[in-house]
Amino acid sequence: MSNTSPDSFFDALEAQFNQLAIAVAAGDADALPAISAQVHELSVNLNTVWQQWLRQGLASHVVEQRVRALAEGMQVVRANLLRRMTLIEQTLRLVVPAAEDPTYAGGGSYGAGPRTSGRLPSMSA
Repeated sequence: MSNTSPDSFFDALEAQFNQLAIAVAAGDADALPAISAQVHELSVNLNTVWQQWLRQGLASHVVEQRVRALAEGMQVVRANLLRRMTLIEQTLRLVVPAAEDPTYAGGGSYGAGPRTSGRLPSMSA
C-alpha cells in the first residue's frame, strides 16, 4: 500500500474502522476478530508509509486531522469494548458464581484472620 495516495489509504482504513465500530456496537463476536485484524494490518501499514509520505510531502494538515479523528474514534470503540467486557463479566458472575476465586483466601480486605486450632496458646509474662 505504499504506492497509494493518503486519501485512498484513509478511505480504506476508515471503512474498516466503521465496520469495527458497528460490530462492537452490535456485539457481533464472530466478526470482531477478522475486522480487528484488518484494521490492525492497515494501521501497521500506515505506520510504515507515514515517514515516506512525510518525505514526499503527502502528509498534509488534512491527513493529520484524519489520523486524529481515527485515534479519537478508536478511543470510543475501546470504551465500548470495555463496557461489553464488564457486562459479560457481571453476567458470568451471576451464572457461574464459583468461577471467580477471591484474591485472598479469607475474602477479607487483608486475607484470612487467625485460625483457631482448639487449644489455647501459652502465655507468659
